[in-house]
Amino acid sequence: MKKLLLLSLLIPMLAYCGPAQKEVVPDPDPDPEHGKVDPEPKPEPEPEAFIEMVSKESVDADVNGGSTLLRFKTNYPWTITSENKWVIIPVESASGEPAENTIAIRIKYDDNTSPVAREGKVLITAGKAQKTVTLRQPKDPLAVPATPLENGSTVLATNPNVEKFLTEVTYPDKDWSYTEVLNFYGGFNGKTYNEYGEEDPAGKAFDWDNQPNSDQPMSYSINWKESDLDGDNEMVFTLTDKYGWKMQSTLAGGSLFVNVSNLVPNDQYTYSVIADGSGKVVTEGSFNTTGHLHQVFFRSGCRNGRDLGGWPTVDGKTVKFRKLYRGGRMQSETVNPTGARQILAEGIGAQLDLRNSDKLNKPVTPELAFLAPGIEEGGKWMLTHGNTDGNFGKQCFEFVVNCLRENKPVYFHCSLGRDRTGTLDILLLGLLGVREGDISKAYEVTYFAPVGYSVSSSEKSGNPKPIFRNTRKEWVYSDVVPYFWSLSTNDTFANGVERYLLDVAGVSQKDIDDFRNMMLE
Repeated sequence: MKKLLLLSLLIPMLAYCGPAQKEVVPDPDPDPEHGKVDPEPKPEPEPEAFIEMVSKESVDADVNGGSTLLRFKTNYPWTITSENKWVIIPVESASGEPAENTIAIRIKYDDNTSPVAREGKVLITAGKAQKTVTLRQPKDPLAVPATPLENGSTVLATNPNVEKFLTEVTYPDKDWSYTEVLNFYGGFNGKTYNEYGEEDPAGKAFDWDNQPNSDQPMSYSINWKESDLDGDNEMVFTLTDKYGWKMQSTLAGGSLFVNVSNLVPNDQYTYSVIADGSGKVVTEGSFNTTGHLHQVFFRSGCRNGRDLGGWPTVDGKTVKFRKLYRGGRMQSETVNPTGARQILAEGIGAQLDLRNSDKLNKPVTPELAFLAPGIEEGGKWMLTHGNTDGNFGKQCFEFVVNCLRENKPVYFHCSLGRDRTGTLDILLLGLLGVREGDISKAYEVTYFAPVGYSVSSSEKSGNPKPIFRNTRKEWVYSDVVPYFWSLSTNDTFANGVERYLLDVAGVSQKDIDDFRNMMLE
């Protein structure tokens, strides 16, 4: 029994005192790469974006506006931007993809009409690369103050030489055998004058190199002091008149004046100059105008322009202003970007081009309604001929009426604004009831325009001294006016024009009536 007990005690002790067990260590893997996951391949580093300018990074911009070609190379998608309002980047040219060859993008810029030079920045961006092109534009050499305009003053809107002619001359009806316009200073009459516009044998005559400019209206300058400015902030100039017309333009920071022109006579204007952003009033005021003719000039050389408004009729009414305009050629060669803005600011909404050319198939600015019937010459021929679209007189008149119905004032012109333009002018004023003798004065105002308008430049080779010959007793006037008189059935000029439109041109009575209702007050 004791042995069994001893044995039972001994066995656990032997188990406890047995040899220590070894720690099991796994055999090393004979393949060290076994079980490892291949790492993701590292992407190739993207090439560094670059922009290499091929064209200059500094551009001398033309003061009259224009365009410049940006030429560059890049390996990234690119964009072109500018914070300057006068720099114009077409939408289709504002961005693009890289190319193996040089990228060429044309941007435009407005003309500078301020007395302050300016600098614009164009930013080209491709990835993280950027290049800046600087446009430096000089100040406008013509941006000088005109005659100062005082708050509350009354000024003459019409050029004084034209005003003198319109005030002092009265022509009779049915007698176009003489003219008086050549007796007045301001046009090509062969006479010599001193600096005061007085006849003087020792003076100087207008010639091919010494041009008259009385076709341009008066200009006046609204001025303010440097202390009135709001730093270098741009300013907004607003001009309104009693008829509800309104014009706004942006003035460069630091400007100390703004010139106003193309003023309607016998009108009341109010103006203000407000600092952009802060709203500070730099200056404000009002003025009145006098005169007989609303002349217009659009930069940089749209000449011989004037409104048909202001003329009295034989039945006591008056032709409305800012409805119909006549003048010289209105095209890209005579109208720069500022001129285009002036045309739209004036309120003109349509262009009637009376010239005969296949190239003249679009308006000077795309906002204008447009018609170009293609007329070879003025006078009675223009009234009695036509093309596949009908009689020229009918086409022109119906275009005018339809544009006025749509509240689109019309500017009509040929090349000089003299013969074809004068023919349509006689028709329109005559239909409205303006006295025929007054129509001849309106016709002869072209005398005050320079070469290329009053006198054709084609006459220079055979004529050492230009003389205005298209007076009321010559060519168009003495051709058209007798024709209208011959058609009259009640001995009034207006009736003769109406009979032409109804019986010869084929215009409807409704168009005639609507035209008079829209044009007279």
